[in-house]
Amino acid sequence: MRGRVSLVVLLALALAGCSGTDQSTTPAAKPGDFVLHAHAVQVGNAEGKPSAYDGISILVPLGQCAIGIGVYDTGNGTAGAHWTGGTDCTSFKVPAPSGGLTATAAVAMADGSVVGGTNALRRLSPEGTVTTLADLTPRPDRINAIVRSGDRLVIGGGQLGEDKSTPLMWTSDDGGKSVTPVQLPQVNGIVGPMAANGDTVVAIEQLAKDGPLGSWRSADGGRTWQLAEINTGPAGPIITNLLRTAHGWLIVGTGEDEHNPAGRPFLASSSDGAAWQVVDTSKLDAGQVVDATVTKSDDVVIIGSAPTSDSKSGCSAAWVGPVGSMHRVDLGCDDVAKATTTLADGRVIIVGASSVWVRA
Repeated sequence: MRGRVSLVVLLALALAGCSGTDQSTTPAAKPGDFVLHAHAVQVGNAEGKPSAYDGISILVPLGQCAIGIGVYDTGNGTAGAHWTGGTDCTSFKVPAPSGGLTATAAVAMADGSVVGGTNALRRLSPEGTVTTLADLTPRPDRINAIVRSGDRLVIGGGQLGEDKSTPLMWTSDDGGKSVTPVQLPQVNGIVGPMAANGDTVVAIEQLAKDGPLGSWRSADGGRTWQLAEINTGPAGPIITNLLRTAHGWLIVGTGEDEHNPAGRPFLASSSDGAAWQVVDTSKLDAGQVVDATVTKSDDVVIIGSAPTSDSKSGCSAAWVGPVGSMHRVDLGCDDVAKATTTLADGRVIIVGASSVWVRA
């Protein structure tokens, strides 16, 4: 019997510092190294101090850089906001303290715009204007993913309940101006991460607490779906990402059980998006996963927080490498890694409360 899903809220830290890049923190680095750019993200509150509630939580690759999406403290309250990257993508700033793109999931469009959503879809134009598109009905409590399958958008999330949660999905063939609800095979949970490869779209249930994890697969661009179950063992993972790799599909999350109370990266792979195999991560260090990306060389970069040798628990870390032989890279304890993505030129960026890390 499936346990009910509880919404996992990853609280974003506010952004400290200025929009410029501190050149003293950018020494020459070897390929594969992460280079820190301190004080590289525009401050997210009036006092210029970090907050537990503000900052970038999503990075959407766009052009030669990315758009950051999150919550900004204007000094008169918080508002949904977006950050734009600098010319070399080592700094981010807020174009306007209010009126930004509000979204818990977003995707870049072919025309250079970004479509994001909460309980309605919104469009950020290439010129920076935000317009409201279609309302989502039934009204979701959470939107977790938006992907493109050709010219079609597929949107996934759900409604949360005390005894039962409901997965929800919609498609749009006009860039989000209108949406069509999808008949989705039901589980007692909500749709989490999604990924697309041509007409094939795969979606994963957000949380498996007391039973198998639900996996949906569509071969026709999100019109119809088949449900499969993934036996995750005792890990009960919280799913953070679904990546499309050169070898297929990779689920990324955090698994916790009596043997790993501090959490450990959870991975499951599939060649077709239908049959899954849990990857042995017992050799990876403990930690909580918040985001992941795949590089052009098909390495996986997972970011989150991990304890260090002196028992600090909130230090930033990345797990990097091919699936099956990843290693941990410590990013320091002065900032918290919040979001990551791979840029068009192949670089990987990680954004924290006030810092940007870049890996060539």
